[in-house]
Amino acid sequence: MKHLVIALALFTACKKSEKTEPASSAKPTADMPAGKSGAAPAGPFGAWDMPARQAAFQGAHVAPGSALGMWEAWEVAGDKVTTWDGKTEKKLEFKLISPCEVKITEKSDGGSSSTTHHYTLLDGKIVTGLGNAGSRKGPEAVACVSNAIFTVDAKGTCTEWSPPMFDDGKYEQKPGTCGFKKDGDKEVFVATVNGSESTLEVHGDALLSAARGLALGEGRRLRRREGRARDEEVVTAARR
Repeated sequence: MKHLVIALALFTACKKSEKTEPASSAKPTADMPAGKSGAAPAGPFGAWDMPARQAAFQGAHVAPGSALGMWEAWEVAGDKVTTWDGKTEKKLEFKLISPCEVKITEKSDGGSSSTTHHYTLLDGKIVTGLGNAGSRKGPEAVACVSNAIFTVDAKGTCTEWSPPMFDDGKYEQKPGTCGFKKDGDKEVFVATVNGSESTLEVHGDALLSAARGLALGEGRRLRRREGRARDEEVVTAARR
């Protein structure tokens, strides 16, 4: 609980100080059995080092809350997660279901309800929130866009994966429309879902929707400003 309070308090303080400016018809399936730790070490996404992603989630994080603009603290331990929104603490089930999706399930006497969050790894650290997200390894990519998962192999072949309807771990796959392209002087990743194209920004090894990329950029600028301010304080103190 202490770690959750600290994580949420630090994030809230940071937000308050931040000044933002405005092919084939066949449908084969692929098995993806989940590991006991909540990760998915095998199946169509095994090449994306699911155990490492599971490990990156362990510990305390700040994640999006139940509504836009709301946040909550997570503390992940194996296949369990404790959440705290500043008022209520909950103990929930945690399951990594793809290289860019995590499912949180709340069980009660009347049944259960779950929420799927998109996430990615940026320099080995978890970035989660609203919008689309994915990862890249050179010419290869995996991205969660809307309710579909897209993969691009080393030859540039795009595959679209549909999540299992009955949570049995079997994904339907079909040729997809996705890949890297140039947008001016920047490289972006695009994917088409139900005739609508979505664009993800490329931030090193992470793919992020534009809104999330903007928030990431603002956070980095804030940290640089705070760093410069601390340096100036040290220099001023040394001169006294």
